Amino acid sequence: MSAFHFDSLVWHWPIAIYLFLAGISAGAMFFAILLKYACLKQTAHESKFILAACIIAPISVFLGLGILVVDLTKPLDFWKILVFYNPRSVMSVGVIILMIYQVFMFAWIAAVYAKPIQTWLGLRFTPINKLLTWLAQQHASITGLLLILSLSLGAYTGFLLSALPGYPMLNNPVLPLLFLISGLTSGAAGALLLGVLLKGQPDSKEVKFIHKIEIPLILVELSIIFTFFMGLVLSGGQKQVAAATAIGAGFWGWVFWLGIIGVGLSVPLA
Repeated sequence: MSAFHFDSLVWHWPIAIYLFLAGISAGAMFFAILLKYACLKQTAHESKFILAACIIAPISVFLGLGILVVDLTKPLDFWKILVFYNPRSVMSVGVIILMIYQVFMFAWIAAVYAKPIQTWLGLRFTPINKLLTWLAQQHASITGLLLILSLSLGAYTGFLLSALPGYPMLNNPVLPLLFLISGLTSGAAGALLLGVLLKGQPDSKEVKFIHKIEIPLILVELSIIFTFFMGLVLSGGQKQVAAATAIGAGFWGWVFWLGIIGVGLSVPLA
């Protein structure tokens, strides 16, 4: 038995990375939408931070899906989960959300960058130009659906884990909200970092706008984490044992206090 292999382990570390990447993708698209409609309007395609979000979102979700496929017992049969669905299965519903999310994610990106792409294409590839024009016309509808899908994807990972009644730490109604807020803050942080690396201005209005939303989200996340673990501790029994294992002495206790609370939340907040 070790920190990465123990009796109560549900899924091993590749699945944790997949869930993390899915949350980052959802968070990046969420903030890209907010930046366009609440901050930049018609100049959204010029922003390095929206560009960063549009790079992070597809790459992270593709990496996550790649990890998921490789982790399958029979990787070559991955296509079956895209064809056969069980509406009573939380995992199957998540796959549906993930597939639809990707369609609208690329449609939104294409609509935002329709004019630059059309300028680059010129008179070539007329069908593509027509498709881009149509997507730009449907941009409001695409945005609304993508916003719902991104929030659903961010919360889905929490629902997936909370649907495990045999695991007292995970079977918690607070978990979906915690995963959603965590994904939003992680996506915002990723967009800010890559945006600066793409020569975006650190003191731009996009950065100030993101911080106005990101900082309250971090405070909410801290409050939810406190509520989550206090609920475990006050419940007693196996839930109290699970909380002590996660945040007490030992490897995962150091990861929680130094990694999550310290480096992950307190330092960015400061």
